[in-house]
Amino acid sequence: MNAEHSQYRREMGTLGVLFIVVNGLIGAGIFGLPEVLHNAVGTFSPWLLLIGGVLVMSVVICFSELTKMTEQSGGPQRYVGDAFGLYPGFIVGWTFFAARLISQGANVLVLVAYAGALWPVVNEGTAKVMLIIGVLGGITFVNVIGIKRVVIVLGTMTLFKLLPLVILMLVGIGAASVSGPVALPQFSAVEGVALAALYAFVGFENATIPAGETKDPKRAMPKALLLGLALVTLIYFGLQWAYSHSVVAGTGPEAPLTALAGEYLGDIGALLIAATIVMSVLANLTAGHTSASRMPPALADDGLLPSWFNKVSRWGTPANAIVFFGVGAMILSLWDDFLALAAVSTLARLLAYIGSIMALPRLRKHHGLPALNMTILLAAPVALALSLWATTQTNAIHWQALGGVALVGSVLFFVARKNRHG
Repeated sequence: MNAEHSQYRREMGTLGVLFIVVNGLIGAGIFGLPEVLHNAVGTFSPWLLLIGGVLVMSVVICFSELTKMTEQSGGPQRYVGDAFGLYPGFIVGWTFFAARLISQGANVLVLVAYAGALWPVVNEGTAKVMLIIGVLGGITFVNVIGIKRVVIVLGTMTLFKLLPLVILMLVGIGAASVSGPVALPQFSAVEGVALAALYAFVGFENATIPAGETKDPKRAMPKALLLGLALVTLIYFGLQWAYSHSVVAGTGPEAPLTALAGEYLGDIGALLIAATIVMSVLANLTAGHTSASRMPPALADDGLLPSWFNKVSRWGTPANAIVFFGVGAMILSLWDDFLALAAVSTLARLLAYIGSIMALPRLRKHHGLPALNMTILLAAPVALALSLWATTQTNAIHWQALGGVALVGSVLFFVARKNRHG
């Protein structure tokens, strides 16, 4: 561990990690998913989400074991690098960072679109540009002045985004008609929406990246990962149950949860859920910035990127990398042609999952532990199979784009190594 790395302040506890997990998982997707799932599998849809959460828990269990193997930042990059060497770790970290940067630019445009529904003036022109700069600039500033302040902001956002959802869930369940037996759908129907249900649970891995700024990460991170996924799964299940047993289900609303809120809580309820969507995307952006901006410093700690990226500010944060990520996201969000590449983010995540799961036995051996225990024997095969299956649902364009990102990264890697040893 170099001197600069040791200067990172460990100011984030279990609750802060939990906020990143929850906000990494709950973005905008769940607000449009209820009608899609109900149309496909009817009243089985809540159970499909529950099954999805249980399956993804196998991946989270593997990650919770991995977080016990290091106290340094990097998450998947750290796990793969420590297990298989610097280059594999670099490629995982670089592609994850680049893809997350692209998706950050895309997600802020999603925020602008939802905000525009409430305040049309921000849909275009100078107002749109100012909103993008204001949002990403504000998130960047909060990250620079300390991860403790990020936790406070994320905690407030989490309260304001979860409270309306929980209220809607409870009101909807209370008002739901008595349901009969759950009709099992045909396999083809489940297969058609399984990927959409699964993607509602990606994003938890963000919380593993800022381990170097976390108090006792080997204890805090496993607890937060497991608790966060369980909490989000229950919220997803309850919301889908309330929706699928309402009169709104199957009527084709473009904003199903907003329509559900309007049914039970009137115009005020619908407006509240619309505002909750904006808050949810904003919290997701904040959590994504906090995690992804810590990837370049982790690479720089290993001498794989210039030391400029892991320079520590007086607040104990990698300020240069944080600002670099924020400015990059701003530039991308103002360039419409990049949006088609945003789906590459999911593929990069899946490859990070696969590499990390495969690293687990080797890392355990490095720490003097048996390569496998009963937990890993049960969870790892399911986690690996699930991640591999999900990669088969991508297309050639996604692989080509990710390959291009990896190629650029490879050039940077070998140039950095040559300069380091030259």
